[in-house]
Amino acid sequence: MSRPLSRPARVLLIDHAPVFGGAESFLFDLASGLDRDRFSPIIVTMPDSPVLERFRATGIPAYTTPMPRLNRSPYFFWRLWRAGVQLARLARGLRADLMHTFTARTHLVGAVAARQVGIPLLWRICDDTLPDWLLRLFSRVPRHIVSVSRWLTSRYPHIRFDGFVPDGARPPRAITQAEARAALCLAPDDLIIAHVGRLVRWKGQAVLLHALADLYPHISHLRGLFVGGWSADDDVSGPLGGGAPYLKELQALAAGLNLEDRVTFTGFLSEPALGYAAADIVTHTSILPEPFGRVVIEAMLAGRPVVATDAGAIPEIITPGESGVLVPVNHPSALANALTQLIGDPGLRTRLGESAQRRVADEFSLDKMVERMQSAYQSALAKS
Repeated sequence: MSRPLSRPARVLLIDHAPVFGGAESFLFDLASGLDRDRFSPIIVTMPDSPVLERFRATGIPAYTTPMPRLNRSPYFFWRLWRAGVQLARLARGLRADLMHTFTARTHLVGAVAARQVGIPLLWRICDDTLPDWLLRLFSRVPRHIVSVSRWLTSRYPHIRFDGFVPDGARPPRAITQAEARAALCLAPDDLIIAHVGRLVRWKGQAVLLHALADLYPHISHLRGLFVGGWSADDDVSGPLGGGAPYLKELQALAAGLNLEDRVTFTGFLSEPALGYAAADIVTHTSILPEPFGRVVIEAMLAGRPVVATDAGAIPEIITPGESGVLVPVNHPSALANALTQLIGDPGLRTRLGESAQRRVADEFSLDKMVERMQSAYQSALAKS
């Protein structure tokens, strides 16, 4: 058992941030919400992080250190050890009391650093991309391991989890539907079905396009709204890739489905609340299981009815028929049927949206997320 600290515990929040995505949103919200009488956050990211200045603008101290990619190169372990040494040196110089990592890359660098400097390490596992062979080598190092969802714990049967800390949603900026549509150059009387998510193939934007093609002949004022950006690393083939080539694929698909004049691709929005506010219905169409589903709880907190795929952690968030609608994965006709029901019943849309708001406020609020994370920090520090 460690001695009680006479000052707030210094927590290094270690992230590699190729783009401002879900992990970075969590980090940003967490660092802003921590009780400063108990915890003092310090952000550590890569030197070329595209969100470094955004972190620094919060006034929270931010530092950089290398984070090597995960691969089977013969030089990988050398690069990993060197990055761990640099992180350990930084942690020692900052007199850190705890290191908190968010991604597969930072979990490993943090593990190397923790073994060298003796600072307790907490892993919050947010996805299922950590290779099993590396997991077996490094998962005994962290003092405390939590996951973002119960579903994700089932993906790592060899890990002893100490609990789970789901994301929390920040209340959206107050904006009317009319204001949001004007800002996005959308017609005020269109019926808008939105998809919010990174522009990569596994997020399933193509599924929504096919569903819209089924609906459009019967609903002439229908419009699809696709909100989401990408990073340069996404410009690859395969389900995990996307980016600019994928945008061209989607635009070509829309043209082939006679939807080119009925869909809008906004790219990255610094204020995603615009997308939720503009929409009548929000969809989640990932063709691979979501480890959590931050977009889903954000849309729910905005009071929008959500139609989402029944996979991964989404059933932990949505109770079908009560706080949203679940449909099979990669099933455009089922999605179209669910949308048809909601389009034809405005009262149902209102009831689902209001129930969704209450569900998120009760279980996935920002305050509850910070409270759960602070409890995990306290437990990790107590084990040191």
